Amino acid sequence: MSDIRDKAREILDRGLPEGQIVTSNGATASKYTQMTGLTQKALTDNWAHGGIMTGCNGFTGWYGAQLGSKAPLGGFDLQGIVTGAGRPESWIPSTADNRPQYGDILRHASFHVDVCLGYDGAKLLRAAGGQGGPKMGCDTIKRVTGSGPYSPSNLLGWIDIDIYFSGAAASVDPALSWLYGWWQVWDGNYYYYWFGPRGDINYVKSRPAAGAPPSSRPNNRGRYRVEPPYRLIIDWNPVDGASTRETFWNASAGVRSMNANSSRYSPLVATKLG
Repeated sequence: MSDIRDKAREILDRGLPEGQIVTSNGATASKYTQMTGLTQKALTDNWAHGGIMTGCNGFTGWYGAQLGSKAPLGGFDLQGIVTGAGRPESWIPSTADNRPQYGDILRHASFHVDVCLGYDGAKLLRAAGGQGGPKMGCDTIKRVTGSGPYSPSNLLGWIDIDIYFSGAAASVDPALSWLYGWWQVWDGNYYYYWFGPRGDINYVKSRPAAGAPPSSRPNNRGRYRVEPPYRLIIDWNPVDGASTRETFWNASAGVRSMNANSSRYSPLVATKLG
């Protein structure tokens, strides 16, 4: 995993060890308050007036702060939050062709947010607040497993923490302006790669106009880096249980055609559009 995902695992393993349930009352009440900003009294006062308050968004806010986010990630409008923070590309709409990775912050189709812990076979694993409520008499934070196979329709999308926390290390590099934008890629079939200015890349299968913006619903996303003088390395998000690395060996500045080998698929030829 990346450094930020390793950090996410450390935070979650320390704050919510396997098998531990943090409740808003009892022996773990102070820890619950630390991880959500809520107290048992605040919850019960809300419930007494017909409210349904829980700590699901407080928990993701705590988690984001632990990762180092300056913007609070404890709201339900995650897309709006990351856009306001200047990282709109880190919001990933849920489609049949992608899925969240460990540490990503999930916005469910239901009014709920929590954190991806990977998968147990076909089932999504999550770290989640808001697992109690008025009927239980307390709220809880715990690790949960999906009741059935992962379904993209259960999520609106998620914050990709690799992209969100890429920070200054992924700042715009004017020397790479020749790379930014759309490329047509052939490996026996045509694909269209969009290289962004902060190390972000995605692809679609339908040909875009040369100056078109990146798709908001690409087939997959990834990260790229350039190793001077000629190497360009792309790491795509996992699909079908494995990630893919593509290495372009002749990506010298200003070229309009370049070649790559893939860790899983056929060799590629990329040609700049426009």
